[in-house]
Amino acid sequence: MVLGDDSLEEAPSANVLAAKAAEIDDAPSAYNVEMMESIVQRLRPEDRHQIRDMISERGRMSGALGIACFLFWWVAVHMGGESLGDSDLPASMIGDLNYYRLTLVVPALALVATILLTMGREKGQSLTSNAGGVLAVLALFLVLEPLGRMTLLGDLDTQTALTASGRLAIIATLIHLATKMMVDSILLEWVRGSMMSMDIDVLPTERQDSVIEGHADEAPPLV
Repeated sequence: MVLGDDSLEEAPSANVLAAKAAEIDDAPSAYNVEMMESIVQRLRPEDRHQIRDMISERGRMSGALGIACFLFWWVAVHMGGESLGDSDLPASMIGDLNYYRLTLVVPALALVATILLTMGREKGQSLTSNAGGVLAVLALFLVLEPLGRMTLLGDLDTQTALTASGRLAIIATLIHLATKMMVDSILLEWVRGSMMSMDIDVLPTERQDSVIEGHADEAPPLV
């Protein structure tokens, strides 16, 4: 009888331990939760509905900036480069690249640098941020190189140097903003999907309370 009672008491405890183990496996990792909280604190959505709107808005802006960059490059470099004297510009000191290739390399560097810097910040990875900083400085050097040659070497006139650096700066800026918007949209989409699948909420409680109070204030008075 004693042995039978012990076996009956051990069965529920085993089931409880198995249920707790399953809950631990299904629980979100502290790393993911911290990353979601970092994204929310930086972008500051008020509620889940605003997260959805921010995803759509940033995705739309990313596409608009991306096509604007392509059209600017097509008109100002691909079609109008000869009239602006791009073929007469000296090759870059890094890689011996001509100006046409620079207009392709600089936006590529800006794109990769933006992704690395954003992911390094959100994940807290020093090496990723370090690589992003290196690429960002390299892109900046290539953008300012025509102005530097004008100032230090004197092999470019002012108008040519300003035109060359200006176009590179516009292309790099548009690519940077488009990439930043797209990465933010992807991160917000990940946060929204994670909160729905894991059934957790990483939005600040105070902000949620203020939103709820705001909706309550908008309610019509009772007659």
